[in-house]
Amino acid sequence: MGKRKAAAVRAKKRADVAASQLLDQQLKNKETAKFASKSDQELFVLDSTPDAALSLALAKKKERAASREEKAAAPFKNIKQSKKHRISKIDERHIKRIMQRHSPQGIQDLAAANRLRREERGRAKRTGGTAKANFDLWGEDQEISNEKGVKIMPFTSGVIASAGTAPIEFKPVSRMAQRKDIQQPAKVSNRLLKARAIAKENSINHVQVDLAQPGQSYRPDEEQHQDVIGEALDIELRRNEALDYKNTPLGGGKLSDATLAILVGSSDDESSDEEGGNHTGPTSILKRKEKMTKAQRNKQKRVKAEQTILQERKRAKRFLNGFNDSKTIAKKLIKEERILQAKLKELHALKDEKRSQPVGSNVIASLSKLDPINVPLLPVALTEELKNNGGGLRSVIPKGNLLTDRMESMVSRKMANRKKAYKKNVVEGKRRKIRGRGRECVLTTNDW
Repeated sequence: MGKRKAAAVRAKKRADVAASQLLDQQLKNKETAKFASKSDQELFVLDSTPDAALSLALAKKKERAASREEKAAAPFKNIKQSKKHRISKIDERHIKRIMQRHSPQGIQDLAAANRLRREERGRAKRTGGTAKANFDLWGEDQEISNEKGVKIMPFTSGVIASAGTAPIEFKPVSRMAQRKDIQQPAKVSNRLLKARAIAKENSINHVQVDLAQPGQSYRPDEEQHQDVIGEALDIELRRNEALDYKNTPLGGGKLSDATLAILVGSSDDESSDEEGGNHTGPTSILKRKEKMTKAQRNKQKRVKAEQTILQERKRAKRFLNGFNDSKTIAKKLIKEERILQAKLKELHALKDEKRSQPVGSNVIASLSKLDPINVPLLPVALTEELKNNGGGLRSVIPKGNLLTDRMESMVSRKMANRKKAYKKNVVEGKRRKIRGRGRECVLTTNDW
């Protein structure tokens, strides 16, 4: 029963849908037949009467055209007299004079020329002081760029420069940042300015390249040449003195008189003791410490107490006398302070004098005072060599080594380190003793 009822409901729904579709189609066909039987004149009507909105727009357009014609006829009558558009009488007379003398095309040409002149003036003002030569004096004006065509320029890295290198780094710079008309100077902080001032104040005066000594690579003056020969002789004499002092043993290689007397006397005493076998010198008898009675101990305590009281009185008396001697002590302290200030002033003056001397000049002479044995020779030609080579400027044979001079100059300016001539033998690790087979040796961890 249930299945039959559901089938009847579905059939009724399908019949209702089909009936509604048929009704819609009949109404549509009826409307189409109603308009198909009429002519085009009945369906379409041409409206020839103007619209009110359109007529109002045409009227406003005509008014605007008339106002433009009036302004062209009288240019100075209808201008809005505000602070921005106000024209003075002098400018008005000047404009009338130009309009009388020139044609409309000539006025337009004058305006274009004036506009171009203002643009050139503004461009020159923006790029003032940024002119750059379009040639390179040494023929090396080649821009460095990366794969993308961006120019690479050097910038300061902000780190401490290492030996012989500049503190810079290369970074790519875009074309927009290279425009001179928009570049602005970088703002430097007060902290950086203060650091630069301190570094400049504490900077050491130095000479990068010292001039050649007279007689080293050119024909010198006689007096200057003799002075350089004297410096070379002084360096060699100082070297010989240092070598003699180093090679001479302590004490001159001989025993002093006092040492000889002690050695001789000790040998005689030993021989006499061996022969006689008895000592004739005085002997001291050690006494045993006796036990003290109670009365003696009490007396000793009273004596110590009295001595303590006396010492306290003396200390208090010295303390009170110190107040009376305060003026004398103050004068003494002031005097000592003045002497100390004078010494400090002299010390600072010596430091300033040493700082004012440029580092890197006369390197070999200054080095001979520190290490006279390992200092290199001062290169200079002898007088006989200059006389035998003739009088020509090119006849002087150059002396010395350029690499040695540059290295010594860099060492004096603390840009390079010197090899240590005397190196102490340092034993690393624990010292261990090995005993056996009748011998003894010392091993370290370096020998393993």
